[in-house]
Amino acid sequence: MKNCRSCHQAIPDNARFCPYCGKSVIETTVTCPSCGEENDLDEKNCLHCGFALLGKKQQAPPPKNDIFENSSTESTEQEIADRFSLAFERRLAEEHAPKLHGEYIERFYKSDFRKSVDFRIQQLAEELRRLSGVREELEIKKNKLLKPALEELIDYFIVQYCADLNEAHFPEYILKYQGLSRDKVHLAQMALDYLDFEHEDESLYTDFVTMPSHKLKNAAQSFLKPKKGETIYFICDLSVLGSCKDGFAMTNDCLYWKMPFEKAQRVYFKNLEEIKRQEDWITINGIFFNANKSLNLKLMRLLKKLRDWKE
Repeated sequence: MKNCRSCHQAIPDNARFCPYCGKSVIETTVTCPSCGEENDLDEKNCLHCGFALLGKKQQAPPPKNDIFENSSTESTEQEIADRFSLAFERRLAEEHAPKLHGEYIERFYKSDFRKSVDFRIQQLAEELRRLSGVREELEIKKNKLLKPALEELIDYFIVQYCADLNEAHFPEYILKYQGLSRDKVHLAQMALDYLDFEHEDESLYTDFVTMPSHKLKNAAQSFLKPKKGETIYFICDLSVLGSCKDGFAMTNDCLYWKMPFEKAQRVYFKNLEEIKRQEDWITINGIFFNANKSLNLKLMRLLKKLRDWKE
């Protein structure tokens, strides 16, 4: 056993991050010659006695033509593990109730999924080491490889291992969209899969021939004003009396909505920037949206997926 250098809890020797505080575990340290205390490699002075650690060996900067050329597989894996830990912390902070963060971390650490993460990290490390090009190009390639790969690992864990912790029902079949680009996806079906209206009480309309004409008219007059060529995927009625004057709708290019006592809003997918949880509602590019707590969280996941595709 060893102690986490952040919260000082006892953790297993092979832990990549602390199951108590979630911080990445730095596995390589330097021993203070004065008191014997272990310190992180980038510490200038011993954390225990203050002894100057200026004589420690510094790593040489990577060559400009290939940032992975002389780096060890172990150090590359550690970098990816650190990125995964940060991405996991960010996901919890952005989308899950703070009181549940510890349970998610403990669930991850105790599950067999961490072995899958370790294996995937090894695969990604090998893929990174095979990249070539100048330094700037490599950084872009590295980010394009790592960001979606790590986010998909987190998606899989949240869906498959945390159904009882999640505040919304995320169906397993949304995982089939992992690794796909937008041009390979039927966007209307993907939207319905992510939003999973079968587990919601709101009225949904996808067939506008059979939809009551007065509701369709109300939606069109109130908030749904697509441009020529847009295909309407669905309309969700959020009005108290079922008039469809309040609600939201999605097309192939845009999300339209109107909340009670608020003005109509729209955001085109190409302009998506920040989708943020605010207690039980969300904001989309800073604009208030509130269907219900469950739908809000599922819509957040869908919109983040669409946003990441345009990056």
